[in-house]
Parts: sequence; C-alpha cells; structure tokens
Amino acid sequence: MDRPTAPPAATSALSAEAGAPEALEDNYAFVMNVARLVGADGFMLGSGHQLRRANAAESDVIREELQYVTGRPRRPMPWEWRVVAGGSVERLKKEDWRYHVISFRGPNKGLLEIEEAFNLAPLELKIGLTILNQPETRGVAFYPGRLFQLLENAMENLVFVDVTASDIEEVVLIRAQLQQHDHRLVDVKRLARQLEGLDAVPAASPLRFLGYFAILESLLTHPPKQTDPYDSITRQVKKKLALLEHRCQPRIDYSSFAKADKQKVWGKMYSYRSLLAHGGATTFDGELQMLRSHENALELLKQTVKAIIRQALIEPQLLADLKDC
Repeated sequence: MDRPTAPPAATSALSAEAGAPEALEDNYAFVMNVARLVGADGFMLGSGHQLRRANAAESDVIREELQYVTGRPRRPMPWEWRVVAGGSVERLKKEDWRYHVISFRGPNKGLLEIEEAFNLAPLELKIGLTILNQPETRGVAFYPGRLFQLLENAMENLVFVDVTASDIEEVVLIRAQLQQHDHRLVDVKRLARQLEGLDAVPAASPLRFLGYFAILESLLTHPPKQTDPYDSITRQVKKKLALLEHRCQPRIDYSSFAKADKQKVWGKMYSYRSLLAHGGATTFDGELQMLRSHENALELLKQTVKAIIRQALIEPQLLADLKDC
C-alpha cells in the first residue's frame, strides 16, 4: 500500500487552527530518540537532508502537534526533561530540549528512503512525524498506530541515543545499498516496511515478537520436507544463522545471555515463540530462564533480523541460495 505524504487536515493542529503562520522555508521530520549529536552541529544524510537540533520555532510546532494528537495539552514532554542520579527528574532549559529534526525541501521521497535505512541500521532512529511547510502540501504526515506506540514508549521509557559520524555513515551506506539493490532476489524494501509496521504493535505484545520471527523465517527458510526430520523450520534457522553470523557486521550481540551456547539460545527462542503462538503463559524461570525476559529475547531477535537483512544487501545471491537449501 502506498504511504501517504500527509494525513487529513483534521489530524493536524497546523491545519485545524485558524490563522496558521506563513509557510516556513524547510520541511522537517521529528526524530524522536536523539539525545545529542556528537562532535557536530548537524549531519548530512543525503543531498538536502540534514539531521540537526530543532530551532525554537520548530520545537514549539512539534510540541504543539504532539500535544494535539495525544490530547495532553501543557503536559511536559520527555524531550524537555531528563533522569538524573538517584532517579529524579530534572527539567531542561528550553535551549537544552532534545528535539532533533531532519530538515529538507521539496518532496519527501528522500526522507522515506532515509527512514527505510533507519529501519535497518544498527542504531535505531525513529521518526515520529513530519512537518510539511510547502504551500501545496502544508500539513503533518504521520502513521497513527506507529506514532502512538512511539509516544507511549516515549512517555514511559524512551531510550535516547547519542549519534556519531560513524552512525550516520552507516545510514548513508545502507540507503545507497537500497537504491542499488536488486529486489528481485531479496525484496529488502518490503522487509524494511514490514519492520516499520511492527513499530505500531506494542513492544510487550506477543504479536511483535511473532512478527519479527516471521520475517526471520521468510529470509532463511523454505517449507520443510515432511519426510525429512532434519529439514524443520527450527533446524533451518539455527543452521543458517550459524553460517551467517560470522559474516555480519557488527556481529550479533549475545552478551546478555551469559556466554550461553548460541544453539541453545535459539532453541529457547523457538520454545518461547511456540509458547506465544499457542497462547501460553510466559515466565522466565525454569526452561526459559536463559532468555531472562521478553525484552531481552525481543532485542536479540530484532538485531538478528536487521543484521540478516543488511547482509542481504551485500550478498543477495547468497541469501537467496541459502533460503532454498
């Protein structure tokens, strides 16, 4: 389904208010989870697209839009305070607010390509909404389910990240690979959109975990032969991951599993998947103790899926052949 460039006017405070201000020069997308830009005032993500701190006017518009769509006027936003030692909350001065944007002019096609690269990059950057200031397209673009899940997470425990030049270089590289990729072998654009769609599912929901597993299996497995007990989906995933993980950069991080054998970890991951798929109650003692928590298991699954998709951009024929073998 084609993605909209802007929602109906009723969803935008800019459109709903009479006497809206004159159009500004730049469009800009709000990147929700940037703590700071390390070593630079801004980073170029491509021709005409710059990641930078929002100026005062842009911060006010973002703040107004978020309060409008959430129905929470005058509530302090997570970008305006930080947690300090001891767990207490400190309000930030306005000039220190953590609103960051990608500014651009003209159509938002380039921004959509950047967002696809964000979906696959090791460092997760999340775009919440886009302010379109061109007279012919004035409005606010967002995807309601995804935005509200990002906001729910933001209000409770948004993880802010520092962004470095090397992080941006990775995003720029992935975007270039996406543009050059032969999607007939492995349709990576479709996979990137599927990852983005999972942001609309609550993080604690079994459906998000099962969604990531479905993408992983679609990348690595073929329908098992009923006469071959060694051709099961579980065995295919474990065997093919073992072949691929040494090729992935950065490597898949198993440090939260206390040096447990990787094959055993994925065996427990499949036990957890089966439990969720059949509606079982989940606890992380006994058989699933190795996984520690839903969040820990989901993080491993998510980073694995992204790493394999990035490898498909580098070696698409290998992934296509591996799926069939």
